[in-house]
Amino acid sequence: MYVRRQFDILLMYLFSWRLILWSLFTGTLALILYQVLLWKWVAIPWLPVSLIGTAVAFYTGFKNNQSYERSWEARKIWGGITNYSRAFGSASRAFITGEYAIPAIANEHVKSQI
Repeated sequence: MYVRRQFDILLMYLFSWRLILWSLFTGTLALILYQVLLWKWVAIPWLPVSLIGTAVAFYTGFKNNQSYERSWEARKIWGGITNYSRAFGSASRAFITGEYAIPAIANEHVKSQI
């Protein structure tokens, strides 16, 4: 998972150079088959391509929304844990005294140790 604010172009290149080369190779191969060898059966009609593209766009949109909801839920849970731990620490600090220690300790000494 990438969590920085900016996305570096070099990092994007390092992750995607193989896919870019593969796409260029397959596109060039299809173009050569269609134009040079005159294989007209290689052509794909636009209707199935647009239908599949629309379905993929909806699927990707729903998955993106679901992942955002999960991250927001995790952020709310982490915020709750932080708030409860702060409240526990504050209450502990307020209630700890040297009043019942076996040799009695002054409260100023206890407060200076916290």
